[in-house]
Amino acid sequence: MPQHIPSPARPPWPTAWLCAGLLLLAPAAMADPIRTLTPGVLKVCLFPTFPPFASKDADGRWSGWDVAYLTAFAAKLGLAFTPVEVDSYVGFWNQPGLDRCDIAASGVANLAYRRAETGDKGIWSKPYTRVVRAFGVRAGAGTVASIEDLAGRTVMVVEGSTAEIDLRNRAARAGVKLTVVATSNDADNARRVHEGAGPDAPFAFGSGLASVAYFNAKLGGMDVAWPHCLMLADGTLDPELFSFIVRAASTGLAGALDRAIADPANPYPGGAGPTCDQLR
Repeated sequence: MPQHIPSPARPPWPTAWLCAGLLLLAPAAMADPIRTLTPGVLKVCLFPTFPPFASKDADGRWSGWDVAYLTAFAAKLGLAFTPVEVDSYVGFWNQPGLDRCDIAASGVANLAYRRAETGDKGIWSKPYTRVVRAFGVRAGAGTVASIEDLAGRTVMVVEGSTAEIDLRNRAARAGVKLTVVATSNDADNARRVHEGAGPDAPFAFGSGLASVAYFNAKLGGMDVAWPHCLMLADGTLDPELFSFIVRAASTGLAGALDRAIADPANPYPGGAGPTCDQLR
């Protein structure tokens, strides 16, 4: 007598639908849950005088490209954006690793020594924009097209910034002597150059091209001079890519931020920024 073999049980949904559903669920299931310092809150460390990336007005209102971008990012995650003001730019990128905030964001160049400083406590995001160096020069005081044009001058920069790194490296390698005044306030540097008078007035301030152009448009009385690449200590030129620094212990946050940066539907307000390919 022929043996009866029962048919396999039919799944409650068509196999193709089931497989498709599993594929759709897989990325979400694999993503780490986002845990921030304070549940429901995204704390972002900001430097108050780096427009157009980040700045704070007299009434305590924050603005800038980094601020706008991360405010929108926080909203998409269902988190409340909370600024954490940092008054010194020296070691600014280490703030997330010190558990002061979930993200540090104020135009931070992704440089090797900074990555080494953050160690495994900070995760550097994908680059989101780039910048080139420039100087704001007091109108009528002279032209600047090279480091030699700054010989004997007084130039203001923010301490710990790439403006200071570039200026000191170029001067050292060219044997140019000048006076570097390092402060913690880019806006004040621009104002002092703008209002400068007398032999002790600063000749120029160094910053990113976007910042120099911003202050020149706001204050007037200055020339935007010598757009150029960041020079490192060994004389190499760096494209100066900007990244956000994420607290490693804020699990899931770095991955979510990288995905947002890579998504063309979420453009950075300042755009991709200039390249230094043809600049020296």
